[in-house]
Amino acid sequence: MSDRPLLVVAEGAVHERILDQTHAVWSDGLSRRGYEQYNKAQLSTRWGGRHLQRLALLEGSRVLASAKRYDLRATLDGRTVTVLGIGAVFTPPELRGRGYGRQIVEAMLAAAREDGVVLALLFSEIGTAYYERLGFTAVPIAASELTVRPGRGAPAIPIRTGEERDLPFIAEIHAFRAGGYRFALEYDADWLQYAIAKRRLLCGLGSTRSRTVEFYVLEEGTRPAAWLLVHVEQGGSDGIPDRWTIESCGDRDPSGARVGAMLQALVARSPAAPAPSVRAWWPASFDPPQLAHDPKGPSSITMMVRPVQDDGRLEPPLTADTVLYWHVDAF
Repeated sequence: MSDRPLLVVAEGAVHERILDQTHAVWSDGLSRRGYEQYNKAQLSTRWGGRHLQRLALLEGSRVLASAKRYDLRATLDGRTVTVLGIGAVFTPPELRGRGYGRQIVEAMLAAAREDGVVLALLFSEIGTAYYERLGFTAVPIAASELTVRPGRGAPAIPIRTGEERDLPFIAEIHAFRAGGYRFALEYDADWLQYAIAKRRLLCGLGSTRSRTVEFYVLEEGTRPAAWLLVHVEQGGSDGIPDRWTIESCGDRDPSGARVGAMLQALVARSPAAPAPSVRAWWPASFDPPQLAHDPKGPSSITMMVRPVQDDGRLEPPLTADTVLYWHVDAF
């Protein structure tokens, strides 16, 4: 009787084999070497070294399936819960249709259950049917296009580039905002440093320099009162506007007026250029007066959750207007 497949942390040659297999799917334009640097650098951050693993389902030395495990914390209905994040589930093409993808997800869930993890979370790019059969439920995330209303010149606001010393204050602002939603990730300084570094790595290792990540804070007194993280894809000289994705933001003002003022100031830097196209996963009850947002329906990737313990049951189910989730939080 053959041994059962084993779930192991992917290291050494196994990790290299997984990178070879998945490069074409998740490299986002990076070379094979750049893709390896991108993945290994994430594991070298303070947060990634403690909370991120690439796992493999092995039969002997053969990789049957692989996935990433993220150890997260979130607020759910006013309490802090532990969360298993599942990402990059992959089965080599020649082994598909044999249930190995299901096996690695179920093995991760079983290990999480033993560890007392309350909830599992993933993002699906292949629709919802496959993961619904594994007990996951879809949570729509509202995708919006934003219009920055023009002001009378650039707002006179104390905006500057964000620094690592700002991250604990940003985590506090996020916690304040998250209190108005049933579900949101918990931020701390290490998670924020990891998330920002991941976006910068993707831009810096790419073959094109047309993408940048811009991180700003608005200061009041000696500490940030609002922040903004924006992914910028440059347009063309033929009048194609830049495309901005708001990766994450936050504001001590419940209306988000400081964030709106920051966006006005950034747009005003280039008054002769076409107004940028601005997109975001825009949460309910966040309505800066300087912005108009046009909901475009659910995001192209689907957030899905399932309880791991009985106290993780979601009753009633989560909906788009009860979730605070930004692009930077996805994996």
